[in-house]
Amino acid sequence: MLVHPREANNLAHRVDLDAMIPREDFGVMDDSFALDLMSDFPIRHLTRDAPVLRLLRKPDFQRETNHWTPEQVVTLIESFVDSEVIPSLILWKAPSYIFVIDGGHRLSALRAWMEDDYGDKHISRAFYRTDIPKKQLEIAERTRRVIEKRVGRYTDLVAQVDLKTSPPTVNKRAQVLATRALPLQWIQGNAKAAETSFYKINSQGTPLDDTETMLIKNRRGPITIGARAIVRGGSGHKYWSGFSPEYAKEIEEVTAHIYEDVFKPEVDEPIKTLELPIGGSVSPVDALALLIEFLCIAGTRQQGIRAIEQYSDDVDGQGTVSVLKNAYEVLNRMCGKSRGSLGLHPAIYFYNEKGKYSRFLFLAMSSVVQDKLRNNDSLWFKKFTEARSKLEAFLVANKSVLGMLIVNLSKGQRVSRMRDLIEFLVLELRSREVTIEEAISVLGQTGRIVDVRTVQASADITDDTKTAVFFRDAIKNALQCPICGGAMEPKKSVSFDHVERIREGGSGDIENVQMAHPYCNTGYKN
Repeated sequence: MLVHPREANNLAHRVDLDAMIPREDFGVMDDSFALDLMSDFPIRHLTRDAPVLRLLRKPDFQRETNHWTPEQVVTLIESFVDSEVIPSLILWKAPSYIFVIDGGHRLSALRAWMEDDYGDKHISRAFYRTDIPKKQLEIAERTRRVIEKRVGRYTDLVAQVDLKTSPPTVNKRAQVLATRALPLQWIQGNAKAAETSFYKINSQGTPLDDTETMLIKNRRGPITIGARAIVRGGSGHKYWSGFSPEYAKEIEEVTAHIYEDVFKPEVDEPIKTLELPIGGSVSPVDALALLIEFLCIAGTRQQGIRAIEQYSDDVDGQGTVSVLKNAYEVLNRMCGKSRGSLGLHPAIYFYNEKGKYSRFLFLAMSSVVQDKLRNNDSLWFKKFTEARSKLEAFLVANKSVLGMLIVNLSKGQRVSRMRDLIEFLVLELRSREVTIEEAISVLGQTGRIVDVRTVQASADITDDTKTAVFFRDAIKNALQCPICGGAMEPKKSVSFDHVERIREGGSGDIENVQMAHPYCNTGYKN
């Protein structure tokens, strides 16, 4: 019951069950245990004091258990209590654990029902150790309401087994719950056989998507470990648990900072604030795809982009720490609170006119900044500041056209072409105006611009329209840096500047203090 990649685009509507079954590396070799291979899997094995539950593990390379909608979760539970056909679980007995090769979502959904935890209660909170995203809390509560309406709470159903007053349907379901087991198959062989079986199983029906396949193949490399650590803010399963305590602590600390800078604050639709996350949605699939590309760009100080496959397995954590620190430096120069931060306004640089996030704009700017840091090109940041007000006016005026141009580029060209455009605009706008036709040429495209926006016939005002109107009006009224004239987002990045310099006798009185971009104050102005 895997989810097609097309259906996984918005995990804000998926139930996070990843905490229900712990993960472990196939290679772990503790003292072996004796176990007769069971012929089936009764639900009592998922109760919190069950010995089998304590042995149960998911492979550490398996996708996160967060691809099912509330409807899929409740359908599985209904199928179980109504004695309908459910595919067999496929397990493998390792020396120390029982690994779930296929059926992780099924078992997690049943345990979530038994524990009344759909990503928002005691097991999940202990697992993640951080604030659970608002979207995750909302979808968990929605799942709980649907299940209680169509099936009921697990504890309530268990109590109905021998009650003569229970409705016939409820009594029948309660009896099934007490006696039914899931069908079970075992994989014979070593860890290699189990991993091969996993790949074969997931190449049938609905295959793993490109991001998931990439993560599995490179699961021990610093890009994968770093991306997985960031997406949960250093919480959840510790893919870095085998590293030294020093490196493990560094990974948890820096990824918590990166998560906060990239994915906070969370926003609702329609958008009614310009306080936006620079990384867009926090949903794990979208976030992991973005983070892999971002770390490949910003995680190295080498020339160009270093592909994920070019990194060796990280055996001690040093490689992961290096990638994360390099990436964090790029973030800090773009939107952080450091003295050299440009304080880029997310709404202008990373979102389109309808409030939709564009990862290609974010990645393109990351690529530019990474290149300047690698080459120690401090002069570029001054050029950027001098062109900034015109650059932002150009981006705001041409958001819809630039969005169409990005779509018309091949996927492999989008970041590099947009990077070229940013470089071109910064260079040219310092001394002259630039037309959109010139931008089209820089992006390697030709043709005339046609306004393809449709006129809405209905009088109803959609959420997209509300967001577009808000963006149109709010960006006009955004705070401006008095030094460069660019837009500021003070909650993400701001510096308090002496209008008359201290060395010239300027005081810290309110009349002599202004808000500015950190770099404008401490770099460009000085």
